[in-house]
Amino acid sequence: MLRSLAVRAARRGGALAVQQQRSFAEGAVATQTNVWDELGDLVTSDEGKRELAVLRSTYVDIAGKLASMAKPQDPINWGEWSKEIDPKLVQQFKQTFESMKLPKYEGNDVAEASAQFAALQKEAEALVAASQSRIAEIKAEIANIQKEKERIATTTIDDELAADPELAKEVDEEVQKNYFMV
Repeated sequence: MLRSLAVRAARRGGALAVQQQRSFAEGAVATQTNVWDELGDLVTSDEGKRELAVLRSTYVDIAGKLASMAKPQDPINWGEWSKEIDPKLVQQFKQTFESMKLPKYEGNDVAEASAQFAALQKEAEALVAASQSRIAEIKAEIANIQKEKERIATTTIDDELAADPELAKEVDEEVQKNYFMV
């Protein structure tokens, strides 16, 4: 009988472990900033926006599940159990439950995850800096192309030949040899 009491109490102790997991999950749910709008501004294609919406939906689902896990459990109502079960048995359960000492989790998973996240964050910042410089280069290139496009729209053949005397000489030679129709 004591063995069964201990087993039941241990199962109930599992609820404490779940409660510890929930408190960890609660910390995981807390986000630093909401960047979905910023990400939405960066994505331009329809397919990219669909993928971002799927990612956001998945994130919201996971965050909701973690938030529901983070809720604390109600304490055991020993009086209610005493009404349904033999009070002596309930008292034994209560004593066993209160005398239980659960081992503390001594893992360093959170520290390792934080270190990995810091490394990823550093890499992401380097990529952002590289992207910003590349964006500046591309914008400069686009501006040069626009200037060239405007110049080409107003340039005549005479202007081009005046700018490149060798080309003008070559064209004149071909015209004199009647190669201009080829």
